[in-house]
Order: sequence, then structure tokens, then C-alpha cells
Amino acid sequence: MGISYQPKANISYPLNNMFSFGKKKIKKPERISAGIHTIPEEFYGAKDPTIHYEQVKQIKSAKAISRIKEQKFSGKTSKLSSLVQNKKFRYIAIGISFIIIVALISWYYIRQAQIERVVVLPEVVEEVEEVKEPVVAEEVEEELVEEIQEEEIVTTTPVLDEKILEFPKLILVDTSDIDSDALTDAEEELFNTDSGTWDTDQDGYYDGQEIFNLYNPTGLAPMRLIDAGLVQEYVNPTWQYRVYYPIPWLMGEVDTMANQVLFSSILGDYVEIIVFEKDSTTTFESWFGDEAEGQNFSDLQKVTNKFQEDGWKRKDNLVAYFISSNKVYVMIYSPGSTGFIPYRHVMQMMVQSFRPTKTLINISEQEVLPSLPDFTEEIQATSSEDILEFGEISDTEENI
Repeated sequence: MGISYQPKANISYPLNNMFSFGKKKIKKPERISAGIHTIPEEFYGAKDPTIHYEQVKQIKSAKAISRIKEQKFSGKTSKLSSLVQNKKFRYIAIGISFIIIVALISWYYIRQAQIERVVVLPEVVEEVEEVKEPVVAEEVEEELVEEIQEEEIVTTTPVLDEKILEFPKLILVDTSDIDSDALTDAEEELFNTDSGTWDTDQDGYYDGQEIFNLYNPTGLAPMRLIDAGLVQEYVNPTWQYRVYYPIPWLMGEVDTMANQVLFSSILGDYVEIIVFEKDSTTTFESWFGDEAEGQNFSDLQKVTNKFQEDGWKRKDNLVAYFISSNKVYVMIYSPGSTGFIPYRHVMQMMVQSFRPTKTLINISEQEVLPSLPDFTEEIQATSSEDILEFGEISDTEENI
């Protein structure tokens, strides 16, 4: 085995050159440091290298999705811009905004109104704070309610003025009364009597006479008007006065304390009763001169009704007054729009039945006539003076 060596650069050896005639120099190959890439096995034998195309497909699909999103977004923006430019859309948006603003403002003021309704009672609060012992909440609420009710009774009585009291005219004509029995045809229908018969039940007392004296005009029994089912008794919940009124009429309390009460007919006429307080030292004459503006005391006359209650009434029977020590009860007939009076005798009946408080006086039984009177002339009754009274008040006092 021969020993080989590599000559150094730029050094020549003449002896070697001498013994190497005609031989070629052999150079050793240099080492290649670059990496060698081999073809994957999937490319041989006509195989489909699908595994190497997946990345390309994913890139293509991602580009397609981004392109679709860009198209959709551009379409939405174009639609939105077209809606904004549309006048109808702008008007609708403005209307909705206006409604929302109005609703918010309304809610604010309603809330403020609810807050203002809260009543603060400083005196009552101080009394509750001073109580050191434990008090049940329900007992405190009951005491507060009672105190508030007492204050309302004292302060809510209306002040008499010309706006509340509207007096009817003195000269007003009644509606027709065909049979001249002191009941108009409208009142005949109200009390179920015969408008063509002077005495419906044929007991010798004409229909208007029986109504005025609080008796039944439609039959011999029951005798009293309240027992006949033609009227009912109203009892005021605050002042406890009592009065009869026709069943077909409507009753309405104007205020919560029932200081003013209306009894209304189907024709629009109504009778109102109003309660006013007065000083116990003030006489009715003085009170009337100060408060009943536009009215003349000379037009009044005293009256004592069927329950022995004394009062005053105007001569046309459309206004009446009943007086207690510290109150005045005013009864006023208010005609409807026709300008005629269809229910003057109903007003008379209500005056005859009025009682400021519960009474023990009872209406006596109706006297039976021994024989029917012989009436030769027609009787026209338009006021209580023309109606004949009958049946004395019984001396025995019974609770009604």
C-alpha cells in the first residue's frame, strides 16, 4: 500500500515530475455541504399526492370566504345608506324619537304629581315620635285616619256663594195636567197614576192631595206613600238628614262628604240639597240677607211639614230652607232646558218629607171617608195652599 501525500501550494518537486512521465494528475472531489432533497414516495407509481394540495385548497377557500364577507358587508352598507337617504325612513325615525321623548316627559311629570300627593302631617309625626312605648303599626294607621277624617269634616264644608246656589226664576209655568188633580202628566207617569182620572184609587182623595200628604194615590192599602213602593228614603251619610224621592230618579253625591246631593229626573230636572254651616248665634233672617244674594225675604213663608219640621219656602214651592242651631239645609228645584216645570209637586212632596235628623214622629193612618164627596167643579192645585190636608199626626211617637 503506497503512501500518498498532498503537495503544498506553490511548491514544485522536480523529482516527482521527472518520474511521472505521461501520468495525469488526479484531483480528489470536494465535499458538498448542501442538503439533498429527495422526491417523496407518493410521486412515484402515478400516485395522486392529494395530501400536498390540502394547504392550497384551504388558502383558496379562505380567500373565497373573505371575498363573500366583503360583498355582504358592502351590500349592507349600501342598504343602510339607502335607508338613511330615504325620506320616509327619516320621518319614521323622527316620529319614534318624538314619541319616546314625550313618554319620558309624561312619566317624569306623573311621577312628580304622585310625589306631591303625599300629605305630610308634621303635628301627627311629632306625636308619634314622642311615644316611647312600642306601638303597633295598625293602631297608628287607624289613629291617623280618624284624625284626618275629623279635619276633613271641619274644613270641607263648602262656603255659600252665588256660584253654588243658582235659584230658579219666580215666574215659571207647570207642564200640562189634563185631569187637574194637582199632578202634571209627567208626575202621573212617575207615580203610576191615571193621567185622565182625577182620583185614581177612587177613595175620595184626588191624586195630588195624597202625594202632598205622603199617602198612596194608587190603592187603599198600604196607605203611606213610603209603603207603596213609589218613593224611597235617602239618609245622608255625613249629616244624617232624611228625605223621600221618587224611585225612578237618580241620586248622586257631588262631593265625598255629601255636602251637596242631586236627585235627577229623566227629563233633566233635578232637586239639590246643600248643607251649610252657620254660627249658632246668627238668625236665619240675618244669614239669608248676607248669603242668599238676589233673593227677597218677602218671597218666603213659613212651613211646617208632615214630620213637624219647621222651615221656610219660597212662594212658588221651588226653594225651601230648614234651619238647625248651626246648619242651614237648602233645597232648590232646577228646571231643565224646556223652561217649564214638570215636577213642582215632587218638590213639594220632598219638602213635606224632609227631616234634619232621625225623628220619632210617625204619619198617622189615612182617614176613610164615610162617602165620596160630590165634586161639582174642577180643582186646579199648583201649590200647597190649594191642596187640602187631611189626617192628623198621631200623638203616639213611633220610631220609623
